[in-house]
Amino acid sequence: MIILHLLLIIALNIYLPWRLGGLLGLKNKIWLYILFAAAFISCFVIMALMTRYDNILVSAYYNLASAWIGVFLYLVCFMVIFEIINFIHKLPSVKAGRTIVILTAALSVYSLFNAVSFKTAYVSIPVKNLENEVKIVQLSDIHLGAARGKNYLAKIVIKTNELNPDLVVITGDIADGKAALNKDMFAPLKDLRSPVYFVYGNHDVYVGLDEIIKKLEENNVKVMRNEILFTNGIKLIGLNYMKADDSVYDPHQVTDETIKDILPALDLSGDEPKIVLHHGPWGIEYMNEHGIDLVLAGHTHAGQIFPASLMAKARFPHNKGLAEYKGTYMYVSQGAGTFLPRMRLMTNNEINFITLERQAAESNE
Repeated sequence: MIILHLLLIIALNIYLPWRLGGLLGLKNKIWLYILFAAAFISCFVIMALMTRYDNILVSAYYNLASAWIGVFLYLVCFMVIFEIINFIHKLPSVKAGRTIVILTAALSVYSLFNAVSFKTAYVSIPVKNLENEVKIVQLSDIHLGAARGKNYLAKIVIKTNELNPDLVVITGDIADGKAALNKDMFAPLKDLRSPVYFVYGNHDVYVGLDEIIKKLEENNVKVMRNEILFTNGIKLIGLNYMKADDSVYDPHQVTDETIKDILPALDLSGDEPKIVLHHGPWGIEYMNEHGIDLVLAGHTHAGQIFPASLMAKARFPHNKGLAEYKGTYMYVSQGAGTFLPRMRLMTNNEINFITLERQAAESNE
């Protein structure tokens, strides 16, 4: 499957400069081919550089090369639309080519600006056996590193404190690149005025899990690894990043553990509300079997940019927002940051303000 995807991308990198150059009436398309080839190769180079080096040149190269991914995706979409329309009704070539370039540029600029800041998403969730209302701020997929740094995290911390939650949970992928391991990168977390709990995601493993855990603990963050604690009248369960069961293929797999196998090993007895923190939004059927009331997850970014958002929706049954399965709720954050292109289209960077409310008793009448 990976090879097929790679061949498709290579084919598109040959087709696009050929077709676009023809539409624009370029007699010599060599510079277009060089541009597309350089951008294509750069996408692989930055993945290697970001996990090994931390300097301003790597950061600039990362942001430029990753932005091309979004531009490339938009260009493909507009070219497909053009080819369909042109097949039905012949369009003037030069005008069509210029229109495609302008629309691609405009959408790319908008997406870049849309990903600069974050919004606050509010949701209320009914939970049975809850003694008092509990307010939680969920932070997920911040992806600190080459694209976002300490200042962005500080803005998130300021907003979180303004919301004055009872607790803060971070559901993975706080780091993305060697720059995240700078000694002061996580320092703003120490300014959070509420207890903070963290479960790791796949990118945290790629960057260096042990070092990330050490730095988080130095900044008053409680790291949970397949463990349970009690807080605010709820049983909080923090799970490592893992797939739902062995029947599932996960390209990001970092452990042989599965939700199906781990949950029975935990003490989930008692009537207290049970809230699970897990980076990936899956395994809700196993959560339900063990009496879990709510799962807080992230990972998907809701696809981040259109049309990837459609693919994410197809791949993940619970892609964003609130879902319910036989009485077990799952809330999936779109994430406070971005991966690769620092772009958002038809999605938003968000932090999540979650209010757990007492669920009304069921009537026997």
